[in-house]
Amino acid sequence: MAQAIRPMPDEMPRELWRGYQPPSLAWQGIVKEIFITPASAQAMIAVPTVRAFADRGLEGDRFYRESWNAVKRSDKAVSLIEDEVLQLAASEIGVEAIGILTRRNIVTRGVPLIELLGREFTVGNVRMRGIRLFEPCGHLVAVTKIPTIFKALEHRSGLKAAVLSDGEIQVGDAVELVSASAAVAAAG
Repeated sequence: MAQAIRPMPDEMPRELWRGYQPPSLAWQGIVKEIFITPASAQAMIAVPTVRAFADRGLEGDRFYRESWNAVKRSDKAVSLIEDEVLQLAASEIGVEAIGILTRRNIVTRGVPLIELLGREFTVGNVRMRGIRLFEPCGHLVAVTKIPTIFKALEHRSGLKAAVLSDGEIQVGDAVELVSASAAVAAAG
């Protein structure tokens, strides 16, 4: 049975973003954690490595499918969130850690996600494109049973990205912007 796809909500305006701000323009980032779950209401599972497939998503995750481009929702393939934001949010709501609770696939460290919006980047050897910044949803509150998690993640809940190439992502992999010339070469 085909999964119903809701229309894409409006993007969160860039000027509202309150995510990680690196101390300098030159940043180096890594994958700190990876999470997947086979069904939307099930608990997330931490994994050390995951296979990514172009236009499909992360193997074993609830958003892995035949084609996201076919339903015009390439933004559903993978979600990223900043570890720096998670630490602040956990402190604000009085819990030790919330990475596994946020329903995001990839937790980054040292990566200003706003810099990836509308650009190509690599996570390990997997090429992705940042599609949109997004807000937390009511499902997050229902699943975590933490009413204040919504406010703690407001305007810094993560980045949705399309997967552009097949490959493997591991904890500790580098997250890097793709240069404009490399992006043109890859597309052509």
